[in-house]
Amino acid sequence: MTTHAVVLTSLRRAFPLGLLDTPSVDHVTIVAEAGHPHRFPRGGVRPGLPTVGVIEVESIRDTTQVLRAVRQVSALCPVDRILSPVEFGVATAGFLRSALGVSGESFDVGLAFSDKFLMKRRLAEAGLKTARFTRVFDPTGVREAGDSLGWPVIVKPTVGALCMDVARIDGPEAARAWATGPVGERLRADGMPVVVEEYVAMHREFHVDAVVREGEMLFATVSIYFDPLLGRIDDFNGSWIIPRNHPDHDEALALTTRAVKALGLRDGVTHVELFRSQDGFRVGEAACRPPGGGIVEAIHHQHGVDLWEGYWSAALGNEPVLDVVSTEGLVVNVNLPIRPGRIVELSTEAEIRTACPGLIDVRMNMNVGDVISSDLNSSSTTGVVFFRARDEAEIGTTLSSLRRAYRMEVEPAPAEPARGT
Repeated sequence: MTTHAVVLTSLRRAFPLGLLDTPSVDHVTIVAEAGHPHRFPRGGVRPGLPTVGVIEVESIRDTTQVLRAVRQVSALCPVDRILSPVEFGVATAGFLRSALGVSGESFDVGLAFSDKFLMKRRLAEAGLKTARFTRVFDPTGVREAGDSLGWPVIVKPTVGALCMDVARIDGPEAARAWATGPVGERLRADGMPVVVEEYVAMHREFHVDAVVREGEMLFATVSIYFDPLLGRIDDFNGSWIIPRNHPDHDEALALTTRAVKALGLRDGVTHVELFRSQDGFRVGEAACRPPGGGIVEAIHHQHGVDLWEGYWSAALGNEPVLDVVSTEGLVVNVNLPIRPGRIVELSTEAEIRTACPGLIDVRMNMNVGDVISSDLNSSSTTGVVFFRARDEAEIGTTLSSLRRAYRMEVEPAPAEPARGT
């Protein structure tokens, strides 16, 4: 039985506290970045549940610093499992397992699921269709890469998540401005390489979420985003779970199966993004952790499956408990629009409930008076709405009702400190 688990977490993504309710773990050591906003219960939580210790490091991407910290912990209490539910810690967790001889996915697999250049190269080598791509080690190299691939292009950090610092660049002058602007300067200061991809117009963007055990998918579900995510943070975004008889279901699932095998995942949860263009499906990106936004809850509403339970179980070497009980209709998750500033007006939960036929649940994350940072991503939202529809046409009707009802006004907020990593 696993007794001591180390969990790496970052500044940005909320820590899923479900691990701290896991009875098969006696002790959890959380390695968190200094300045993190999380609130961890130190010491014993309650009888029968793990004790919790917290170590702070400058960055969970610094493998040398994190390895030193975990070695010190191991000297006091041997480590049985190492995991990271955040993108920025996936490769480091794999490195620690390989360096310390701890069971679980290796450094090679962690890199394949977190470094977008290496990921796409593996996918291409396996014969999977992706957008054409290259890598530059300095943002100024985007101009030459764009000339080679053809404009416009999409640029993104090789390690990143949730559309953070992802942009479309339309030509050489825009590339020069981006490279010398705030994002380019930050990536250069971080020593972060940049993936440059050809821009491919998407007809539809999909995500497939699955629980994998011994290299096989125990459970998988296919969803369609309302619209491609890039550039839609200040608009309604979200997705709906498609039925098995949908014309795109089987091909999306088959491509995901091939992608997961190509990237080497044996045990865990995967979130794979695909898109369909005029010449068919392409694989976008893949992650080996549960998705953000309201997707996890939507899947639970639709199929009764808890992806976080599946993730923790697989990461701890246990058999995931998957009691699939599928429900009727199409479950939809909606991220309400968000913009930087201080909120001076915001729809109430009661107003959202009144405006949403087929409502399942509403989870408001913010209130009037809250300050919204400019550091937004594709999962940033003032609240998440879950509803059920009979078909795609009814989804559109309900979304129109929500658009008419939703109110959010902001005023300029005080200047923010520089963003951490």
